[in-house]
Amino acid sequence: MGPPGADPLDDLEAALAKAAAAEGPLDPVRLWRLAEQLEALKARAAHDYDRSERWRAEGFLSAAAALRARCRAEHGHARQALVIGAHLEHLPHTAAAFATGAISRHHAAAIADACTAERADAIRAVEEHLVEVACRVTPRELRAVVRRLCDAFDGDGGAASDAAQYARRRLHVSPTLDGMVAIDGLLDPASGEAVITCLRALMESDRATGDTRSRPERRADALVALCERALAAGVDGGGSRRVLPHVSVIVDLELLADARGERNAGAGTVARAARVRGEAAHAGVLSAATLERIACDGAVSRVVTAGRSEVLDVGRATRVVSPALWKALVVRDGHCRAPGCDRPPGWCDAHHVVHWSRGGPTSLDNLVLLCRRHHREAHGAAAPVPVGAPVGVGSGARPVDEYG
Repeated sequence: MGPPGADPLDDLEAALAKAAAAEGPLDPVRLWRLAEQLEALKARAAHDYDRSERWRAEGFLSAAAALRARCRAEHGHARQALVIGAHLEHLPHTAAAFATGAISRHHAAAIADACTAERADAIRAVEEHLVEVACRVTPRELRAVVRRLCDAFDGDGGAASDAAQYARRRLHVSPTLDGMVAIDGLLDPASGEAVITCLRALMESDRATGDTRSRPERRADALVALCERALAAGVDGGGSRRVLPHVSVIVDLELLADARGERNAGAGTVARAARVRGEAAHAGVLSAATLERIACDGAVSRVVTAGRSEVLDVGRATRVVSPALWKALVVRDGHCRAPGCDRPPGWCDAHHVVHWSRGGPTSLDNLVLLCRRHHREAHGAAAPVPVGAPVGVGSGARPVDEYG
C-alpha cells in the first residue's frame, strides 16, 4: 500500500505493470475475473463523476459526452457505464457480485436495464435470485430469464418490452475520413431476425466454388446486393431489367474553353483530370476505376455547368445497356463468365470488354456478364483477368480472352 493520501490507482497501475512484465503464463480465468472487477470500479467511478457534475465545469453537456471525449470511448459504452453505476446503488446483491468479479458487466447490465421505474420494486424483490442465476449462466441466457420475468411483471404478454426494444432501434451510416462508410446500428429481435435471415440467404446464394472471402466480407457483399436489388425493383418491378446506379457526366463550359485554348494536348488532359468531379451523393469522392465500373452498366445523363454552381442544361438519361441487349446477354452467357464462377445473372453486371469511354461499342460482341465481385476486380486489377470463354456469337463473333 502507498502512503496515506496516495492515489489508490497508483498501486493498481503498479500491479498491472508487474503482471504485464511477468514471464510465465497468466491464469486467464483469474485475469478475466479481475477485469470484471475493474469494470465494476469503472461503473462506480462513472456514476460518481456524473453525480458530482464536474463535467459541467469541464464544458461538457453531459457526463456521457465527457467520458466519450476524455476516454475516447463509444457513446453506448460510456452511457451503459453510467446507467449501471446509477442502478448499482439500489441493487446491492448485483453490486456485490459485480465488485468481486463473480458476474460480468453484461450480467449486471441485464439486471440493471430491467430495473425501470415501473418494475423497480418487483426486480429488487427477486434480485438475489437473479444474481444466483447470473453466477451460473451466460449473459444471453440471463437476459432471456430477465425478459420472461419482466413480461410477467408487466402483465401484457411482453408488449411493453417489445415496444421499448423497438424504440431503441437505430442505424448510423456515416462516411469516414478515409473514404469508407461505417455502419452501426441496433434492431429489435423481430427486425434483427428478418435482417439476419435475409443476409444469410443471400450469402449462401452468392457462395461460389473456391470463394476465399471471410464471413464478414460475404455479409457486407450480401447487404450491398440486397440494396442494389431493392433499387432495381423500385424502378422496374417486373424484373425484366435492373436499374443500376445513375451516373451524371458534369461538363463545365469554362473547363472546355480552357481545354480548347491549350496547345499542348497532354497538359489539357492533366488539367481536366485534376478538375474532374467524381463524387457520390452521400459517400464522397469516387475513384476513376469505380466510376468506370458503375458507368459500365448504368444510366448516364449529361449536366452542363458554367463554373461549379450554375447549371445550364440537364440531359435525359441514356441507358448504356438496353433491356433487349441485357436479355440477349443473359441468354448467351447464362452466368458470370469469370473462370470457375457460376453466379446467376441476378448477381451480375454487363461489363464492357473495351469500355465505352475508350471507344468500345455497347454491343453484344463487346459485353460479358460478370458478377459484382469479378466486375470490381476487372476494373481494379493491375493486369487483365482471363475469362476463359468466347463471348462473341453470330457473324460478327470474336473470342474474348480477357476483361479489363
